[in-house]
This record gives sequence, C-alpha cells and structure tokens, in this order.
Amino acid sequence: MGLFLTTSLVKRAGACSTAALAAVAVLASAGAVRADTVESTSGFDVAVTGRIVSDCRLSGGGTIDLGELTGNEVVTADFGLRCNVPFDISFESARGGLAHVTKPRGEGPFAGTLAYTLNVAVPTLAPQSGVMSAAYSSADLTARKTLTSGDAIAAGGGQLQIRTQRPQGAGLLAGEYVETLSVTLQPRV
Repeated sequence: MGLFLTTSLVKRAGACSTAALAAVAVLASAGAVRADTVESTSGFDVAVTGRIVSDCRLSGGGTIDLGELTGNEVVTADFGLRCNVPFDISFESARGGLAHVTKPRGEGPFAGTLAYTLNVAVPTLAPQSGVMSAAYSSADLTARKTLTSGDAIAAGGGQLQIRTQRPQGAGLLAGEYVETLSVTLQPRV
C-alpha cells in the first residue's frame, strides 16, 4: 500500500515558500525522502511514498465451562481480531458436539454427544461499518466452515455464541463432556 503526495511550490513575485522548502530539506537530510534536484523558474514537485505492512492477528481462546448440561445453555466469548487486509476466518469442531470423554456414542438409551449451534459475529470496515455473521450446527463444523470478509477489513474483534441443544432420547450419559472448537485466521493479501 502506498501514500503518494505531490506538492507544488510556486514562486510568487520572486518569493518561494520558505517553510515548505525547509520541510523538504529536513526530510531529505534525515534520509526519509530521496530528493533529486531539478532547477526551474516556476516550481517543482516532490513525490513522497510509503507503505503499510499487512498485519493480521487473532487472540482469545481458553476454556469455557458450561456446568451441568441440560440443554439450552448459552455462553458467549469475545475474541480479538486485528487485520488491516481482507481475511478469511474459519471454524472447525473436533467432535461435532460436546462429547462424552470415554463414550461419545453413548450407552444404552443415553446419548454421548450434545449438539450445539455456533453463532459468529465479526465487525468489519469496507469503508462503511458492517458485521459479517453466520450460524453453524456443531455437526456441520466437523468440516471446516469459512467466513470471508470480501473487501472489508477487521474492525477490532468478534464474538462467538454457543447454544447447546436439548439432549435426545433418555438424555445424556453421566460423565465429563468435551469439545475443541478451532478458529483460524487467514489474511488475503
């Protein structure tokens, strides 16, 4: 990305803008600008360029304890997202739901997995403010799902909401349940 600035300094009645010439001289002597000298009776142009390096970062994660699983539990988690270029953000479930640690298929009439819905909201700028959002079932997330920002950049974070479903059949098998939800950021430069 570049910033281009063209400044014309024009002689008026034999006087030049001393402040503007001094600013160019200071920039040139500091090594910030390469100034080629061109003699002219009417003025000259100075081209100034620069760049901004692409920067994409994702922060957050950790453990969320849903407590006693009865269904319809709702938790939200904020995450940091900084990306000054368009990006893709992907979500993937390791188990397709909250799964019993030793018996994810359940036992007898009791289920070993509790499904959930993941709602995602990510504020963006393009140049107007917007929000990219999606809702995924935990079963669908066993295959990676990706949200694309289009031409937008991140506006500074996002939010995940997890809502568990009602247990099927006789309910859930007693024990500990786990799930790993992976969130991946990919800049599109």
